[in-house]
Amino acid sequence: MPATLRLDKDVETAIQTRLRRIEGQVAGLQRMLETGRDCAEIAQQVAAARAALDRVAIDLVAAGLERCLRMELNGQPQAAATLNKLKKTFLMLK
Repeated sequence: MPATLRLDKDVETAIQTRLRRIEGQVAGLQRMLETGRDCAEIAQQVAAARAALDRVAIDLVAAGLERCLRMELNGQPQAAATLNKLKKTFLMLK
């Protein structure tokens, strides 16, 4: 069974901060729709929120790869299964 991803505290804090920022962006998008803002402005903010979510996903995969590498270096048998799971996760990011 693959190991659960455990993030270093600083990585987790950075991701949580980014997610809160994204939450604010989405709330802003809702307000923009409610107030009838220009479509191009809304689309620009949607693109910004998507880019921020992509960055969260990349940070999570990178943290997982780092953990997997440490497991492999320590000779832990679940490293291969974890790596396979991370590969599948990475392919979902297209």
